[in-house]
Amino acid sequence: MKREILQIIMAGIGTLGFSIYFRVSEKNVAASTIGGVVGFAFYLLVYKLTDSLFFANFAAAFLIYLYSELCARILKAPSNVFLVPGIIPLLPGGALYYTMYGIVSSDSKMLYRNGIDTVIMTVGIATGIVVGTVIINYLIRINKKKTAKKEND
Repeated sequence: MKREILQIIMAGIGTLGFSIYFRVSEKNVAASTIGGVVGFAFYLLVYKLTDSLFFANFAAAFLIYLYSELCARILKAPSNVFLVPGIIPLLPGGALYYTMYGIVSSDSKMLYRNGIDTVIMTVGIATGIVVGTVIINYLIRINKKKTAKKEND
């Protein structure tokens, strides 16, 4: 449990650092950082329950995307302000490093093991964002149709 708490704290610090690096406005830094913390905590929870790298990254990216859309509407800022820093803790940095190290050192076992993990994590993140985008756009389209129908009545 201590390890997970430390990981969540480090995810928050990393998200805060990238929020500052990406020049997120002062009024949005806290919300941006919270997105990364909540997303990574959710990733750890889902991974512990399912033991699936893909599903954990998918679910966390999906949650971060929904959170970024919610914050964008509440705080009147682009959703990327919350999405990009929030996704940072999910990026497969370690797996990617060891994939590259496996290539450089001609260690095919290391390359294969970490390369597969890198691809699974990356595809999970991308799929979570895409599914979130499709759902949000669908809901917006339905809402516009309802609003237009009420105006016509």
